[in-house]
Amino acid sequence: LPLNVDGALAALLVDLEFPSELGNAFFIVARVTGLAAHAHEEMNRQRPMRRIHPTDHRYDGPAPRELE
Repeated sequence: LPLNVDGALAALLVDLEFPSELGNAFFIVARVTGLAAHAHEEMNRQRPMRRIHPTDHRYDGPAPRELE
């Protein structure tokens, strides 16, 4: 079973004897950096609240790949 970052963080918090009630706070803090990066990208690359026509866009992510 592969362990993701949330599982590793949970194991660390349990080992450090943090109360389980604080777990969600740590998970949220870990996600805020990604949210901030998306907001920064959106504010600097695009006009706010834009309407995107289905054919009027350009994908700039990884190239399509075959799934096994």
